[in-house]
Amino acid sequence: MKLRSLFLSLFFIIFVYIEAILAQEVKEENEPVYITVTTLHGADDFDIDAWKEVEEEYFEKVTSKIDLIRSHEVLMSYFSPSYSEFKVINVINSWEDIMLINEMRSVLIEEAWPDEAERKAFFEKQNSFYKSKHSDEIYLTSDFSKKLVKEPGQNRPFTFMIKTNILSDTEDEDSYANYKTYVEEVVRKNHKILAYYPFNHFWGADSREFIEIFVSDSFSEVEKAHYENNALLSKIFPDEEERKQFLSSMYSAVDSQKSAFYKNVPSLSK
Repeated sequence: MKLRSLFLSLFFIIFVYIEAILAQEVKEENEPVYITVTTLHGADDFDIDAWKEVEEEYFEKVTSKIDLIRSHEVLMSYFSPSYSEFKVINVINSWEDIMLINEMRSVLIEEAWPDEAERKAFFEKQNSFYKSKHSDEIYLTSDFSKKLVKEPGQNRPFTFMIKTNILSDTEDEDSYANYKTYVEEVVRKNHKILAYYPFNHFWGADSREFIEIFVSDSFSEVEKAHYENNALLSKIFPDEEERKQFLSSMYSAVDSQKSAFYKNVPSLSK
């Protein structure tokens, strides 16, 4: 990724390597883990096949061998044919593991490319796929995840809808309780939503950020999930006015919201 190795190394040393997603497990009941997200942007004249070959080599020789990285996903913007945006997501148990991971990465890189000239050439090629613009964010998991169930050996693409919420300074007193009800009675019971990951801000540009990641089988399933959400909510609140009041109260905690869609690269999933 354009300057990915350099960015991630520095980010690990100074702050934390980014978190990922999605088949994540909880180390202990209700104990949060770190989610790091690095957003990168493809260079002009991006060659997807050449990019994948390089990233798969790096993944096989380095990332896949670091057990402390519990989950790793590389997401590509769903609607961008120019490969303008990538998100690299990792799940890490603890802050202490971050420094250990950085040390492990350095050792694995030396082992994979012992010749300095070959090592330099590889990372120059990897970096050439990306523009210098990037951003790094760190989140903590919450108690309301619906985890992706993967069968042994399963490795296939999914569709990710990422909602970025900016929380309000004030909210209805029932907003949190209503959010909890919505997750338990709607999101977790909606079979079209394969997984749900809500993340609380830990480090980054805006402390008000609250991220929600919804995982579906395909983009068409996202729309079906929306209709199923409405059907499940209608069972809880058959009266339309009560339903509107419930949603109004829940969303009073959100000042603004935007959604974006991504697809993962199965060969780079851990």
